[in-house]
Amino acid sequence: LLIPFISFSQAQKKEMNMNQMMKKKITSNSHKMKKMSEKKIIERWEEYSKAFEYSDFDKIKTYFTFPVTISLFDNPIVIDDENQLIKFYKQIRENVQDGYKYSKLKKSRVVWISKNICVLDATYSRFNDNYENIFTGRGIYMYKKVGNSWQMFSMSGVKMNNNK
Repeated sequence: LLIPFISFSQAQKKEMNMNQMMKKKITSNSHKMKKMSEKKIIERWEEYSKAFEYSDFDKIKTYFTFPVTISLFDNPIVIDDENQLIKFYKQIRENVQDGYKYSKLKKSRVVWISKNICVLDATYSRFNDNYENIFTGRGIYMYKKVGNSWQMFSMSGVKMNNNK
């Protein structure tokens, strides 16, 4: 009478171990996928920054999905299409800091909202021809997965405390 009970317990224990192993594998795969996505999002931001550097407005528009909400220091606007976005970026690019040459990402953090939506909190510096830092800024960039690509749908400037 005890023999079948013991073998049933061992089979149950083996099944529990398999379930735990499967959960670990799924969790591990999910973590790897998130890390890969985070890397891709940061790469997309750096490509977007390079397009801004070169005033490549046709390239800039490829990093967004519409409508886009842009809030630069308490002045939010909604942009509904590519033409409005290009017009906005031409205006911004014309009024960037004197001597602006390029930007570099200083630090970043990705915060996940859901499986297909995340926030990139990015601190960046702008430099001139002499490699001197002429501006440091921070932006909150919201991304969502559109097809196989991560697209921006919101961008906000964050005031920085320069006393630190």
